[in-house]
Amino acid sequence: MTTTLRSQVGSALLMLLFLIVGIGTTLLLSSLSPGQQQREQNSRTQAALRQAKEALIAWSVTHKSIPGRLPCPEDITTIGTPTEGKALSNCTSPSILIGRIAWRDLGLSEPRDGTGEQLWYVLSPGFRSTPPVGSAGVANGQLQLDGTYNGIAALIIAPGTPLPGQTRTPPSIASPPASVNYLDLGNATGPAFVNNGPAATFNDQVITITTQELLQALSSRVLAEIRGAFDVQNGLRRYYNDNGSFPPAGTPLDNLNFDNTTRSWLAPTANPGLWFSLVGYTTPSPTTAQLTLGTLTLKVIPCTAAPCP
Repeated sequence: MTTTLRSQVGSALLMLLFLIVGIGTTLLLSSLSPGQQQREQNSRTQAALRQAKEALIAWSVTHKSIPGRLPCPEDITTIGTPTEGKALSNCTSPSILIGRIAWRDLGLSEPRDGTGEQLWYVLSPGFRSTPPVGSAGVANGQLQLDGTYNGIAALIIAPGTPLPGQTRTPPSIASPPASVNYLDLGNATGPAFVNNGPAATFNDQVITITTQELLQALSSRVLAEIRGAFDVQNGLRRYYNDNGSFPPAGTPLDNLNFDNTTRSWLAPTANPGLWFSLVGYTTPSPTTAQLTLGTLTLKVIPCTAAPCP
């Protein structure tokens, strides 16, 4: 069988599989009671929201040059093109930003709620600055939810089925999705976002990303970089390989070697003590070191050849 024929057969089988799964899902849902269908929809919605939240935090923490920032909402000029789902390249406005989630930048398939609608995204001011403005390298979330401020950096919202007054035509560049046709009550425009409301006028489902959650995840990255993340170029591992030992306890960690990109966010020019001043360092034995940041602890052992564990 030729390569082309094998490819055609493989594509046909894949399409058949999708068809079977789709038919099976439809039959399953049709056999459920209305209450069971609603619970099934809610379960799928919650799974999509959690996946999107995890992807956003991972995007933030692994950002090469500015970890702690968050992506912009979707660039509506890509709707209907091969790059649909990409984020706006620039969204430094001090205003709250509302748009569909930029799923392509997050490495996700189109994230949809249990009713088949794409997820929406609200971004607090401060998470697109360079570096993020905040006492610990993470901006302070400024979004209000249900009348309170709890350091909310972003909201992810599942719009559910359209309610009376909401018109949803297929989105295009010429006719992009308008938030008022998808999001309910204050969620459509802000700044007073809500997580509940009367059933006749509200069916959004909302999940939050807080400053504290970003800080906790980013703290792990900080410790890994000071250790020497995956190679022997930076940090304590580099020092050990250059000197045959770890530096004495009490040695300023900003004296270690780091590539320019890593140092620029660990200790930006405007705040050179940003992360280093928060990290504790001890040497429990001649061949081990220990780093602490908040409630996190990281044991450091030598690594002489990349990739390091």
